[in-house]
Amino acid sequence: MQRDQVLLMGARTARGFGAGALSIVIALDLAGTGYSTLAIGLLLGLALGGGASWALAVPYLERYWRRRSVFALSAGALALGGLLLWIDLANPGFLLVALLLGGIVASSADVSPLGALEQAALAGTTGDRGRTRTYAVYNLLGYVGAAVGALAAGPLNGSRALSIAGLPSVPHDATLLLYALLGLGLIPAYRGLSRDVDRQAGRERPALLSAPSRSIVYALSELFAVDAFAGGLIVNSLLVYYFSIRFHPAVDLLGVVFFLSNLMAGVSLLLAVPLARRFGLVNTMVFTHLPSNVLLIVVVFAPSFALASLLWVARATLSQMDVPTRQSYTQAVVWPGDRAAAAGYTTAARSCQAFGAPVTGGFLALGGPWVAAPFALAGSLKIAYDLAIYRRFRRLRPPEESGDEAQSDSND
Repeated sequence: MQRDQVLLMGARTARGFGAGALSIVIALDLAGTGYSTLAIGLLLGLALGGGASWALAVPYLERYWRRRSVFALSAGALALGGLLLWIDLANPGFLLVALLLGGIVASSADVSPLGALEQAALAGTTGDRGRTRTYAVYNLLGYVGAAVGALAAGPLNGSRALSIAGLPSVPHDATLLLYALLGLGLIPAYRGLSRDVDRQAGRERPALLSAPSRSIVYALSELFAVDAFAGGLIVNSLLVYYFSIRFHPAVDLLGVVFFLSNLMAGVSLLLAVPLARRFGLVNTMVFTHLPSNVLLIVVVFAPSFALASLLWVARATLSQMDVPTRQSYTQAVVWPGDRAAAAGYTTAARSCQAFGAPVTGGFLALGGPWVAAPFALAGSLKIAYDLAIYRRFRRLRPPEESGDEAQSDSND
């Protein structure tokens, strides 16, 4: 494995740990500070929108700055956002700036500028036949990191300081400080990438998207937007809040459930590689995603926390097989010079997650039978997305499936 791959995958693991821990505490911390259920949904939607907006800006930034510099800038924004939240989560100004910086990712879906940059950089380190495997390992490490982060959230949350000299007299959750420190640690890691990463970006700078890639990327982005909106309805942080207000489990127990779900999601990523090799990328994306969406609809009807948790973990074993296949497919069917732009556009399209979170917040605020609405709506939209992407792209095959490989596998 190349040094650049090791650094990128290590960074993904660290970011996953931070996101996993943050997803357990952020909604609960906001509620403890006095924000309403609807406000929490709006704020989490703003965080998703901030991350996706910066992801959309990635190809523009790369026209003027080296990729390693954009990496470092994005990691610095992550660190600053976490620090502002730790200093004073109750301060509306600090909160808005932190969310708009684009680094507050409290979801298993990596809607962030760093995710777009990493995906584009990874594509240049491997050949066609090894690309899906590379993305599977990359996402696996992210989910393992998220699983361990979710497990660590309970002890971290329990060690919060009620007051610190020189800071506002509000609780300071250690999880938020750790998130900031992780961001700082990522800066030297990204700066340690080779100059090849910059040269790849340089080759991509003349145009944001070439004509042959444009229709493909736009169509993928539109479909990913539908899936992302549905995903935004049931992001981890809001699901934690839903479990909390319905079943009242301890934070430690919630951490265990999301440790297991992230771990199973990570393991399932490895299964996507042989399935994609046997059945193709599009078929694997669609036919593993469909049953997971049926389970998503069923979760809300579970009468107990134990059964709801079991269904959620079962869903996790299927729902993420489309992640490495989707990323690999996007990078495979566009011209190599369009990879950063394609990753940026498709990642930014997932900014529609930002609209899902406020909708869920509103449903949860209404209470009663309305708490089932986000699950039913999310599952139905995701099923429609699966059918649409199969209809549109089942005949457009990547090089490794058509026998026309664009690049050698010497980098595998």
